[in-house]
Amino acid sequence: MILLLLLACSFATESTPTVSELNGLLESVRQTHAPDTRIELWDVHVHEAQGTWQVRGNLSSQEAMDAVQRALQKRYPDVDNQLVLLPEDQTGSLVNALVNNSVIHLRREPSSTKELVTQALLGTPVRILKTESGKSLIQVPDGYLGWVNAAELHRVDQAELDAYRDAEKVIYTVQSGRSYSDPDVNSIPMSDLVIGNMVCKVSEESGFTQIRYPDGRLGWVDSGDLLPAVAVFHQQTMKERLVQTALKFHGIPYLWGGTSSKNIDCSGLICNVYFMNGIQLPRDANMQAQVGRELTTDFVADALQPGDLLFFGRKAAGKVKQKVSHVAMYIGDGQYIHSAGYRERVSINSMDSTQANFIESYPAIFVKAVRIVGEPHDGFRPIPENAFYKEIIGSTE
Repeated sequence: MILLLLLACSFATESTPTVSELNGLLESVRQTHAPDTRIELWDVHVHEAQGTWQVRGNLSSQEAMDAVQRALQKRYPDVDNQLVLLPEDQTGSLVNALVNNSVIHLRREPSSTKELVTQALLGTPVRILKTESGKSLIQVPDGYLGWVNAAELHRVDQAELDAYRDAEKVIYTVQSGRSYSDPDVNSIPMSDLVIGNMVCKVSEESGFTQIRYPDGRLGWVDSGDLLPAVAVFHQQTMKERLVQTALKFHGIPYLWGGTSSKNIDCSGLICNVYFMNGIQLPRDANMQAQVGRELTTDFVADALQPGDLLFFGRKAAGKVKQKVSHVAMYIGDGQYIHSAGYRERVSINSMDSTQANFIESYPAIFVKAVRIVGEPHDGFRPIPENAFYKEIIGSTE
């Protein structure tokens, strides 16, 4: 009889957890199936309703959703799982919208006063997870999540997505400029443009190319400022071209969360430079430090080639873990280009203490150098292999 009572109490405890126990279980699932909330939505909360525990919120991963359901069923089957997998209006396609302005801002919360986490450029394929009060929670090709103004996106159904995939696309290649209402720079501007913007090509006339925006607007751009998207998507990444691209950003103001040639942060610069050379990299410096091949943990110029990534922060020592907080790109002769709060802009500096552009504090915080060019695609991918871009790259691209 005593044994039966103990077993009954044990089962009761398992099916009626405390809020602390339930949160602990959910946190263990998060750590395994959504460890990085920059790229995995984990909006999960515990509530009590009429004496019953409920788990509410949103997830963006079917894997995480299934893991929560398995964990609850095993430990606390009486808990009411009301989690919703986003997007709610599943269409079968990963991409359901295109960026419709030259640059849009993704923020941590649905308010223009909240932290800027990243940016996205015109023509970028994105996934709208949900929309409320004029703001949309989206995911971009590098996986990052953030809230944007819904009006800056153009939703696409399957027919529009197919048309965009099949259209001839071009990419803007200069730091900044404009499109015009006519093939004449004295006509009314249609919008500003920045390097990396992607639009559809309609026609050519008198040295200008007519372009179409995702929402159907038409404009004209100097043909010399455009490249066929195929030339960007399928190129062989070369160290010399990486340097040429990086120099286009010299002098651009620094901005935490920036990834455009309007304003840019350290890892945003690296992402943009590599994108224009056919490679999709992870968004943040500490993510970028985990891909490619490690070359050295001590700065040795002879071991480096232009295009290699230099990481700064804090080296691991004893129980202290490595911390990467800054990234730069090596350009040769002991010099690197980076976007930093040091000068509040993209600048070229040297690791050689005899040079005028030497930053005294940098050698001490150097963590390691990594090579991307020519290395196996581990943690990074050519653009055509990115899941989002697969949805919009046609057979001719």
